[in-house]
Amino acid sequence: MTIRKPFDRFNKSLFRELLSPFGQVFPNMTVLGEERMIDVFFIPDAHAQPSLEDLGDLAYLVAKPALLEPFRSALTDDNVQSCLMKLFMVYAEMKRELSTILVTEKPKLWILAAEVSDRCLTDFGGVIDPERGEGFHRLTKGLGTTIVAINELPRVPETLWLRLLGKGQTQEDAIEELLLLPESDPKRSSALGLLVSWRISIDLTDNVDLEERRILMALSQAYLEWEKDTKRQGREQGIEQGIEQGIEQGIEQGIEQERRSMIVSLMRLRYGAIGPELESIIPDLIALSTDDCTELLLQLSQDDILQHFQS
Repeated sequence: MTIRKPFDRFNKSLFRELLSPFGQVFPNMTVLGEERMIDVFFIPDAHAQPSLEDLGDLAYLVAKPALLEPFRSALTDDNVQSCLMKLFMVYAEMKRELSTILVTEKPKLWILAAEVSDRCLTDFGGVIDPERGEGFHRLTKGLGTTIVAINELPRVPETLWLRLLGKGQTQEDAIEELLLLPESDPKRSSALGLLVSWRISIDLTDNVDLEERRILMALSQAYLEWEKDTKRQGREQGIEQGIEQGIEQGIEQGIEQERRSMIVSLMRLRYGAIGPELESIIPDLIALSTDDCTELLLQLSQDDILQHFQS
């Protein structure tokens, strides 16, 4: 079975992990009942504004309500037009007061493109945003849209979380920098877990292309680092108990917690919200080997996996 769009699941999960402490995150939000879904719609919490230290330049994007539309392939005119249509549909819904989501001001559209041609930027009136600089191309004011060319962003800490959504060397550099973050940084741990889930998704994908093979190499290092962190956390838990038995028990607990975290992450990627029924089968999944567990999660629908364990 072909696993569709592993990167799409990765970027939505990354935004959920990074932005949830600062507001409401709505992945795959349908607009006006049409078959058009916003990749990520974010509404900030007025009492929990992210800072540059929290999210780098991503904090600038989500300071106000935002539509986030990432593209791993080169941006096309159709991509831009589709995103603008979603934005205008949101505006229309706000005006008609049909939305169940309370937004006090018009959201802004951020198109996050791994790369974008000069011709595309020119056709849509994109100019460098003087407030943000290199890589940020603001369209005509009335469109309320900025195209972020990820491959043009400077290699500085403030752009790390955006460059993780790039491709090729841009993303590989970002993964290397992620691994250099302090091991105590919770965002590092969360991002590593998501990268591991992405790697597993690609492993199970048919017809892996050259680009995916290249990113697999970078993700393999992330997997090794995640595995090392898992063992380290287990040892720390054991050391706190102060006895040899505690060390072994701590290692086991740490590994189980990390496996549970990975399983929960994969469940969210596949099924969205985790209800009581899915929660009840997590111990059974933990008991399986990593290969068997991930194969079930990535190949079975929610109904099928529940039936699998209930039977």
